[in-house]
Amino acid sequence: MRKILSILMVSLLTISAVFAGGSGESAETTTGGDKTTIELWYHISPDQAAILLELVDKFEEENPDIIVETQSIAFAEIKKQLTIGAAARQLPDVTLCDTVDNASFAAAGVAIDITDEVNAWGEIDNFFDAPRKSAMYNDRYYGLPYYSNCLAIMYNKDIFDEMGIPYPTPDWTWEDFVEVAKQTTTPEHFGLTMCLCRSEEGTFNVLPFIWQAGADWNTLDTPEAAKALTMINDLYQGGYMSKELISMTQADMCAAFFATGKSAMMVAGSWLNTNIQNENPDLNYGVVTFANGDANAASCIGGGNIMMLKDDHKEASWRLMQYLSSPENSLYYNEECGYISPRADVVEMSELWTTDPILSVYAKQLAVAMPRGPHPRWPEISNAIQAAFQSVLSGNATVEDALSTAAETIKGIE
Repeated sequence: MRKILSILMVSLLTISAVFAGGSGESAETTTGGDKTTIELWYHISPDQAAILLELVDKFEEENPDIIVETQSIAFAEIKKQLTIGAAARQLPDVTLCDTVDNASFAAAGVAIDITDEVNAWGEIDNFFDAPRKSAMYNDRYYGLPYYSNCLAIMYNKDIFDEMGIPYPTPDWTWEDFVEVAKQTTTPEHFGLTMCLCRSEEGTFNVLPFIWQAGADWNTLDTPEAAKALTMINDLYQGGYMSKELISMTQADMCAAFFATGKSAMMVAGSWLNTNIQNENPDLNYGVVTFANGDANAASCIGGGNIMMLKDDHKEASWRLMQYLSSPENSLYYNEECGYISPRADVVEMSELWTTDPILSVYAKQLAVAMPRGPHPRWPEISNAIQAAFQSVLSGNATVEDALSTAAETIKGIE
C-alpha cells in the first residue's frame, strides 16, 4: 500500500523518465485464437456510457476479429488511475481523457504517437481547429478529439424585455457587454454571472477574456491581459456580479443565479443547457457568442479525446478509434450525449447544431474557440492564473502585480 501511495505522488513527467517510450513494455493485450482483445477505459456518465457501449457493440459486430473489454472509471479518478497504470505497466489499450490532459500523457511518454495513422486516415482536417490542437503535442498527434463543448453567453430574455434592452447580437463589443451588464443590474438581479472560483473551472471562464484582449497564458504581463482582468474586476467590485462567485462552481452559479432569474447574463457552457432544463424548464433565455474584444471573440473548449496507450495491438486500437470518430458515429454519440461534434463536417450534417436556437450558437462559437495550452504542465499554469484573478478579486493585489507574479511563475514552468 505504501508503494502504491508513493506512486500516486509521482508526476507524469517523472513517469516519463522511468518509462520513456515504455508503451512496448506495457502489459500484453490478450489474443485468443483469431480474436484480439483490447481494453477501453471511459469516465463519462451512465447515460453517455450507454451510447458509447452501444457503439462498441456495433464495432465488434463489424470487426469480429476484435473483442473490446470496457471499464468505467470515475471522472475524478481516471487521471490518477492512468498514472498508476503507467507506473505499474498496466494500461488499457485505449482511453477517453479530458482534452486538457492529452498533452500531459503525451509528454510523459504514456500516450502513443498516432501521427502516421492520423495522416493516412485523411480526415483530421474535417475537425475544428481547437479540438484538433488539443490532441497534439510537439506537432504530433497523440489522440483524436471525441466530444466537444465550449463557453458562450446565455441571457435572460424576460429581463431584457422588461427593461427594454435589445438582445445582444453576434457583432456586439466589449463596450456593449460591459454596458449591458451594468444596465441589467438591479436589486432583483445581477447583470452577469461567471465562475471565478479557484479551480480549473475558474480558469476556463477567465481565459477567454484574456484571449479576446489579445493575450494568452504565456503573455500575462502585458497591457492586453491587464485590460481583460481589469474589466472582470471592475464588474465584480462594482456589484454587477455576486461576490459569491469567487467560490462557486459553474453548476452552482447556474442553479443559484441564472436558472432562478437572478442574473441577466451568464458565461455558460453548452452543458448548462441541460441543467437549466432540469432546474427551470420555463426559463425564457437565449445564447449569443462572446462579445468581440480587441483581438477576437474566442471561447474555451472542453470535452474529451481518445488516446491510445499501448501499441501491442496498435492496428486493432486504431480501428476502434477510427470507428468511434467516423462521421456517422460522431454525429450519433454527440447528439445523444448533449455535446457538439468536434468535426466541422459533422456539425453541418446535424439540424440540432445548425438550427437549434441554443446549440447552433455554441456550434458557431466552437469554430472560433481555443484549447487550454496544450501544455504537459497545464494544471500548474492554470493554478498561476487562478491565483492571479483570485488575488485581484479579493483585493490582495493590483491587476498588474498579480499578473506579473503569475507570468514569473509560468516562466519557471515553461
